[in-house]
Amino acid sequence: MIRHTHLTLVALLLLGACANKQPAVTGEPAPTVVKYAGTVTLKAAGDGCPLLVILDGGDKQALIPVGLDKRYQQEGLRLKFTYRPSRASSGECGKGSPAILEDISVMGEAGK
Repeated sequence: MIRHTHLTLVALLLLGACANKQPAVTGEPAPTVVKYAGTVTLKAAGDGCPLLVILDGGDKQALIPVGLDKRYQQEGLRLKFTYRPSRASSGECGKGSPAILEDISVMGEAGK
């Protein structure tokens, strides 16, 4: 009898836990995706930076793109992209921060 009571109690607790689930919250805004623009440069190779992307803006912030596809590795190429920081080593390059560029689109070439 005690065993039957315990099983019934466990079954009721499980059913109650499943029935009390809150519905998923809807109507929350999607996270904002920030697109950045920058220009590819190969001119810092002598400083240990074979490839940099200089972000648009007055502060001349630079990214060291990690695993960037060869088609984007052209001097003066203007890109629009999202990025996330990378833990990859920057090697001898002290001019930028390692980053993984994503959702890349070509905007043209600098000065055109």
